[in-house]
Amino acid sequence: MPSAATPLPELWFGPPPVLLADENWIAHHAANRAQGKRAVGGGLHFTTHRVLFCPNVIDARLGGKAWSCTLASIASVSLEPGRLSLFELFSGGLRERLRIDLHDKSRELFVIRAPDARAADLRTLLGPDAQTAASPLPVMRVVEERKP
Repeated sequence: MPSAATPLPELWFGPPPVLLADENWIAHHAANRAQGKRAVGGGLHFTTHRVLFCPNVIDARLGGKAWSCTLASIASVSLEPGRLSLFELFSGGLRERLRIDLHDKSRELFVIRAPDARAADLRTLLGPDAQTAASPLPVMRVVEERKP
């Protein structure tokens, strides 16, 4: 991971997020965040204390929400496999996504270039105690119920 982030293009991404006094930028990546049934475009920022997502100026005006969490609130980092689902058709569900699970049992999904490399970067940032979430179980359904 780079030691310092490159300046952000403010025309598209808007002003960069305000950092805390003892916080430093580590990396910035263009990403889409799953928000409801759609993907919101913007930037995913890694800092020494937090992970932040800021929607781009167009998606912010269309209801895209900013998101952030502290590194301490991250339970695990993994990859969400792509799958064909009508509920996730417009939120990047066909592609493999970066998955961040939080201690409060919520999860965030990001469509990002090289999600496996970004997951490794985030695990490095979290330190040796970082966990990888177990991959989800396959969906099961009853095809035919037989009565004895």
